[in-house]
Amino acid sequence: MLYINKIPLKCLIIIGFLIVFFSSSHGKAEVNSVEEANEFLTNYCLVLVSEIEKSSQKQIDALERNRMLEFTKVGQWIFGISELYQNLNCTIYINGEDDE
Repeated sequence: MLYINKIPLKCLIIIGFLIVFFSSSHGKAEVNSVEEANEFLTNYCLVLVSEIEKSSQKQIDALERNRMLEFTKVGQWIFGISELYQNLNCTIYINGEDDE
């Protein structure tokens, strides 16, 4: 796996994709209402869930090939995304309610 400053190139590409995706579609947009903010956060949270799903499959594949280093790195990536999901309290935006 290629690295730039000890960060996997794959992670940088995904982060770059997320930045481009959200900046191009919302770069000049302003959030003018609670509804617009909720819509944006709902879409963002769905992107996070999608990335967790894809990454968990990559982690399973790494485990099946006995690539423990890759398994661990993907696990750390999933952990980071999950932490962001939790910090944003995405269950509110996806389910429409608080899970507490």
